Amino acid sequence: MSETVFAGPGTGAFSGGWMPVVFAIPADGAEYCFVGMRAAPRVA
Repeated sequence: MSETVFAGPGTGAFSGGWMPVVFAIPADGAEYCFVGMRAAPRVA
């Protein structure tokens, strides 16, 4: 879709469609991965 937006097949309750996956760097400079409506910071 783009360099920071992907779509992946859903699983479990979301198995009927595709889940959006977005990689972003907000103003605080941390890197995040958003899957659906949830976000997780990147950890080394």
